Amino acid sequence: MIAICIVGLIISALISLFIYKKSKNRESFTKACLITLVSILILSTGLELTLFNINFYTSKGNTPTDLTHYIEEYKTEDGCYTFSGGEQVEFPELNIDIKNIKIDLNENNKSRVKLTLFLTDEGNEYYYATPQRTIYKSVEKSEYININTSGKSEHLMLRFDSEEDVIKVDSISINNERPFEFSVLRIFFVVAVLFFIYIFKPSSPLYKKELLKHQNLKYNLTVAIITIQCILIVFVGTMNPTFLGMTATENGFAFTPLPMPNHNQYDELAQAILEGKTYIDNNDVPKSLIDMENPYDTAARSLTSSATGDEYRWDVAYFDGHYYVYFGIVPLLIMYLPFRALFDAPFPSAIGIMIFAMLFTIGVFKLLELICKKHFKKISVGTYLLLSLTFVNCCGAMFLVKRPDFYSVPIMTAMTFVVWGLYCWIKGKDEKKQNLYFFLGSLFSALTVGCRPQFVLICAVAIPVFFKYFFKEKQIFNKNGIKNLVALAVPFVIVAAGIMYYNYIRFASPFDFGSAYNLTTNDVTKRGFNMGRTGLGIFTYLFQPPQFTAVFPYIKAAQIETNYIGRTIYEYCFGGLITSLPVLWFIFALPKVKDVLKEKNLFSLVLTLLGVGFALVIADTQAGGLLQRYYSDFGFIFFLASTLVIFALSEKEVLRESNIKLNSLLFISTILSIVYTIALVFSVADVTIDTQNPTLYAKILHLFEFWI
Repeated sequence: MIAICIVGLIISALISLFIYKKSKNRESFTKACLITLVSILILSTGLELTLFNINFYTSKGNTPTDLTHYIEEYKTEDGCYTFSGGEQVEFPELNIDIKNIKIDLNENNKSRVKLTLFLTDEGNEYYYATPQRTIYKSVEKSEYININTSGKSEHLMLRFDSEEDVIKVDSISINNERPFEFSVLRIFFVVAVLFFIYIFKPSSPLYKKELLKHQNLKYNLTVAIITIQCILIVFVGTMNPTFLGMTATENGFAFTPLPMPNHNQYDELAQAILEGKTYIDNNDVPKSLIDMENPYDTAARSLTSSATGDEYRWDVAYFDGHYYVYFGIVPLLIMYLPFRALFDAPFPSAIGIMIFAMLFTIGVFKLLELICKKHFKKISVGTYLLLSLTFVNCCGAMFLVKRPDFYSVPIMTAMTFVVWGLYCWIKGKDEKKQNLYFFLGSLFSALTVGCRPQFVLICAVAIPVFFKYFFKEKQIFNKNGIKNLVALAVPFVIVAAGIMYYNYIRFASPFDFGSAYNLTTNDVTKRGFNMGRTGLGIFTYLFQPPQFTAVFPYIKAAQIETNYIGRTIYEYCFGGLITSLPVLWFIFALPKVKDVLKEKNLFSLVLTLLGVGFALVIADTQAGGLLQRYYSDFGFIFFLASTLVIFALSEKEVLRESNIKLNSLLFISTILSIVYTIALVFSVADVTIDTQNPTLYAKILHLFEFWI
């Protein structure tokens, strides 16, 4: 059977290669792509029928051995074999060469089961433990486990662990023939990967087609890529059902509050505002909390709660006897409040994040295209599309999409407003309707502060964007320039007035957003600014190496260690932004293109972006601690800086007609960055896909690790 597998793989590869060579004779890029796509589809199908089902071929001819007669004492009235969590079950005197084992879980198991095997063999007289494996009741492939022993095994022992008190098993057997499984999802994935490589390989024709001279090609590919990206956003955004906020009913579905109370704050605030108040309690804050000397002391609050039996809200702002939402009000005004007013139901945060992620995607493509048209006219279609796609997927947006909870909403909305604000500002300088574009750009930029207050730092990019226009070109001294300046300023004044009023009626100060009154893991009112935390923040957020493993999803949380003697707030983090994403390494080539960027009046913009990025890193470290979702605050800022450097490098190399090396470096760094991001999406930490949607997680795991 192995020979059949090898022959089948060779035949599919030869057919695919034959068809692929036909594409090279086509002058039309579109036709060449279609022929190549057929070639890739044939190869992917061949791989699925052969290599990806290698266990089917290697186990063919095995003689199954049923082991249930060893465990009759565990048999219950329902015909199942029932074990307690942590119980060890032994199978003595087997004297057989064990190739695999199948644990046939009963359908009544409600959760996944972790299994540890202990084996003896000809090289080990006594038991040795093997790595723990997870079995999912709804994924048959996970019930089979390949075993590699040194000859025959005399004894076998199993230990079952589960979140349930009991584990029910229908049967246990060894040396089974593995079933053949045809995965359409895996074929789609392989086709996507191979076609991506074909489209963007360093020698691709796309790098020889200038963006401005091939608008139709650019438009068609951009529309196709954005469409696929939006589908990907929906897929990733719905992988974690915990945050969808929708429940099936007889008539379809209904919008329902999330099971975690602190994730419903925006909807609670929407209801409160409709009732004419800004606090989210019903005047029922426990008196024990009100009477506390310091209600923000986490340990003291916990002890008081235990002593009185009172329950206190978590992760809300508590001030002067009321609970408030300290997150930005703008997402509430544009999504949650209208939805609650119209449908009397909670707006699902996941849907909001997916919508804004799509708008962010479109905004990134539009912004980078605009920058190319204005400053980098020699940029190729390939470079533009590759950088846009990498920007969207690797800057932190997809991490927010994969965990579309309440906390991700203000970050995703702020990122989107920044991108569109910058687009309008840059576009407005060369448009007849300058006032409108400047007004919209400032409006979007101002709204970011109402989403994520620290994003006020990003408004500093207005200085390099407009310095030449207003001062060097002296537009500030003419009537039209004054009108434009007013158009830029008015949105900030209006939005600032609204935010300051909202802050004042809650916390008696127009500049107090309330985040310091958060009832969380530490007393934020006493946190302050301490330089001792800064070094750890810069290292963790930017330069800590990611920790890779040989087990899906091939990455795990990095170890955070410090000599700082004080309170350090951190959650799971998976490596520094710059060290984990090689496409950002181009930032270090800034000195090489300093002259190009200065010539295009972009050098100061890049420096400002880098400065703002570092400032946001420090601000997040000091105010909130070290959290993976905070990477999204500054990730897209560093990506924009790196993109500008790459554009400058590309145009410089084009003039020398030696850009193949740059294309190769860009392609490799992009592939590595995307691989890291895929691993990050499936990373195991907190409320993630492996616990909230274990069936899908197991299917994807076995899609990658087809050999286990």
